[in-house]
Amino acid sequence: MQFIIAQIFGAIGSGITILAGQMKDKKKYLLFYLLSYIFFIISLVLLNAYAGAINTAIMAILTIVFSKLQNKKAPAWCIFIFVILIALGNIITYNNIFSLLPAIASYIYFFILLLNNMKIVRKLTVILRALWMIYDFISKAYATFVLDIFSFISSIIAVFRYKKEID
Repeated sequence: MQFIIAQIFGAIGSGITILAGQMKDKKKYLLFYLLSYIFFIISLVLLNAYAGAINTAIMAILTIVFSKLQNKKAPAWCIFIFVILIALGNIITYNNIFSLLPAIASYIYFFILLLNNMKIVRKLTVILRALWMIYDFISKAYATFVLDIFSFISSIIAVFRYKKEID
């Protein structure tokens, strides 16, 4: 039963992520991602995929902090703290090479938060989605994996859809 519930929560999180990739402005993008993270954390904990759960929790906190900054430059101490948090979270939860994928995804997401150029954000989101797609398959988050494929495709579509947009 726990496995099925994890799949349901993962599917809901993935659906919200697909919508996030289509948002035109960063504030809505971040709001949708924050909401999806809540579902992903629950799903990953239920699957005992703690590297993913820890990184997703860190990304949720990052999302909150950066949405409060609202286009202000992040203080250096803030950047330093989150770089260390992501590293510590991954040292604690390291199982194998695949448990590093959420760390790489977290650093990419952190970089996304530092950017205002949505063209670059969308391109990095494609890489981010690919990393999570692999991790979700390895951690048996199959519903999330299937929807990750759609999210990955949606991210690619967003790159081309807004290609001519000047940021």
